[in-house]
Amino acid sequence: MKHLTAVLYCTLLMAACGPNTSRTGLNREEQRDSAENITNVEVKPIQGYFVKNTVKQTDSVTCWVINSPLQQDSILAPAKTMTNTIDTLDFANNIITAVVMRPSELTQDIQLSSSLVTEDEVHLHFAMRADTPKRPFTAAALWMGAVPKKPGIKTVKFYSGDQLIRSVPVTE
Repeated sequence: MKHLTAVLYCTLLMAACGPNTSRTGLNREEQRDSAENITNVEVKPIQGYFVKNTVKQTDSVTCWVINSPLQQDSILAPAKTMTNTIDTLDFANNIITAVVMRPSELTQDIQLSSSLVTEDEVHLHFAMRADTPKRPFTAAALWMGAVPKKPGIKTVKFYSGDQLIRSVPVTE
């Protein structure tokens, strides 16, 4: 009985604290102007990289649109182990996006909860958490994804839930 109560409590807590999927993160004017032009976009997760120790982070969350192998090399390094695969970044066909939390002893997690595209913007909504238990080392959670390129995309907007974190221009 105790376990059933705990499971029900956890389920209710997760549902109450989850992202609000009824909102798009766009303000009312943007919603009205582009309501018929908002569509879901499939974002392919990218695995096998970490943020280099030389990258200085001043914010609790840092967001990037990575436009070239040179920029990639200045930010990221492959995290090769004996069993993982390093995904290849396809800059010709995709917009490469990355979100990283500031290094911490806390357990961190970043999950993409929704991805939308308008005529000129990509909106990426994340569920982020930094929680106990503490670890005996510091690490930074990294999420990377490949958004299919579409003509006219000028900006990628990154959100924590429905709160805008950063708006990053897409350059060719």
